[in-house]
Amino acid sequence: MNRSTVRHSVVAVAALLALFPTTAMAAAPASTPASAPAKATVATAGQHKVLPQGTVVTGHGRRLHIRAGAGVTYKATGTLRSGRQVSLVCKKDGTSVHGNRVWYRLAGHHGRYVSAHYVRVAAGSYVPWC
Repeated sequence: MNRSTVRHSVVAVAALLALFPTTAMAAAPASTPASAPAKATVATAGQHKVLPQGTVVTGHGRRLHIRAGAGVTYKATGTLRSGRQVSLVCKKDGTSVHGNRVWYRLAGHHGRYVSAHYVRVAAGSYVPWC
């Protein structure tokens, strides 16, 4: 290899490294327990944001309807089983379900909502308002 080839290779590698933030290249911690639940992230302007998690609690084997908007009058687009972990983007006022007017927007469901009455958010988590 001549000097020109080495110099061009180094420049190419440096240019590729400049495209990625250093946090994206950091290795995951080796001490992560295997039983720890995965955390959903959303890319926002070069950084990743960890989303709050919730657990669907419907009881009696019933399913929770996923809706196109924050209310019971919106079309049901799917269902979730009780015990299912969901990632929450934000919360919004909507129609009341058993006295609770809060609805959660789900991550990865194309802007779909579920009633907060049936979702338990992990302790210490905060769901921002939409």
